[in-house]
Amino acid sequence: MNFLAWNMTHLAAILIVFVATIADAQVVDRSTEEFDQDQVAIWINQLGADEFAQREYAAGQLIELGVSVLPPLQDAAERTTDPEVRLRSRQLILQLTSGDLQQRTDSFLAGDEVPFEGWGVMQSVMGDSYGVRKLFVELLMSHADVVKSLDGSARDRAIAMQSAVGRIRVRKYEKMQMPTRSDILAMLLPGQDSNVPISEADESLMLSMLRQATGNELHRDLQLGGPVDALVGNWINRSSLANRDETIFFALSWDLESVVPLAIRTLDEATTADQISMAMQAIAQHGTRQDGKHVAKFLDDTRIVAARRSATGEKLETQLGDVAMATIAMANGMKLSEVGFAKAEQHPLQAFILEEIGFPSDDPSKRQATRKRIDAILEGNANSLPIFP
Repeated sequence: MNFLAWNMTHLAAILIVFVATIADAQVVDRSTEEFDQDQVAIWINQLGADEFAQREYAAGQLIELGVSVLPPLQDAAERTTDPEVRLRSRQLILQLTSGDLQQRTDSFLAGDEVPFEGWGVMQSVMGDSYGVRKLFVELLMSHADVVKSLDGSARDRAIAMQSAVGRIRVRKYEKMQMPTRSDILAMLLPGQDSNVPISEADESLMLSMLRQATGNELHRDLQLGGPVDALVGNWINRSSLANRDETIFFALSWDLESVVPLAIRTLDEATTADQISMAMQAIAQHGTRQDGKHVAKFLDDTRIVAARRSATGEKLETQLGDVAMATIAMANGMKLSEVGFAKAEQHPLQAFILEEIGFPSDDPSKRQATRKRIDAILEGNANSLPIFP
């Protein structure tokens, strides 16, 4: 060790002891003691052990050695391929270099102004409440790199998010653990930056987490529901075409009005009838009269999206053009029965059920009558036509 490195190491040790004494921290500094480097390497490796007790024991032993283990911990945080070892190494580094962290987080949760990297960004997009602060602390403890990246560049955020994705995948698929609230935020927050790339696989991972209990609890939380819905709304509008129908269906299940721009874009981008009909359902549910005009180009589309038989055995088919007619009617504030969909009821989340807006395959007259009504709506002459009983 050269003279400068020796001085820096011992200066860090003196500062840590001083801070720990003031904050009444429980970190014991044994940095002046010799330690077995091989044993330290074993303990660092055990930070990623499957057993909780083994991970905690290894962390405790490393904490007892104090700042002297900072170099091997920093090396592990930078070089290991194990996301758990990387995460816990960074957490130990933070603990060893911030002896007053617990005191700071306690003050922060009490509503005090405590400077934390990343808090300003999270506060600007989610507001300031006890629930948001508690979620920020959870994120700080489990995805500290994501928190730090919020004040950095798009590249910093992209790297941090991918590190978080690695940790989440290990826990979800290898250890079969449920995602946490902080796991969801670790992807949502960096993903608000349009310069941070999101792969189709990342989209699928996020959708799966949001559909699970943890995501639904965030959605229903009185303090967090609104801010989280806003983050999710921004995120879903970056959806790839490959995941588009699944994304729109999810947005409808959460009743997110922010899905409308994505739905309108889908009308231009998608080629499959299923994706287009799903987009039109979103517009019917949340769109305005102006939004409804975007679907008019599909009024003559005869692709079949659903079929069933009536109670009398009559074959009913729902064409893409029928979906467009139902969408225009609902976007103009009309009941489906008013334009000729006699058996259709408005669905509380999906606007309508495709099978319920079909017409007899061997009798075009009913479809033609509804089309006449829809054309009048688009021309602004709806009042000149009688309303269907």
